[in-house]
Amino acid sequence: MNKAVIFDMDGTLFQTELILERSLKETLNKLDEHNVPYIENPIEKYNEIMGVPLSEVWRNLLSSFVKIS
Repeated sequence: MNKAVIFDMDGTLFQTELILERSLKETLNKLDEHNVPYIENPIEKYNEIMGVPLSEVWRNLLSSFVKIS
């Protein structure tokens, strides 16, 4: 019997970007309902990190909070 596991980490098999963006928007709506602050333009930040290496994602996200050289 053949056994296999397929990981689709970059959206090649399943285009999850739209699902993730919708989830993010729904989460932001909930935060707004409860007056919870969050970073400016989170959807824009989300679009900046799609399709880039994880190290760049962290650099981008952390730059909002700390100075990274």
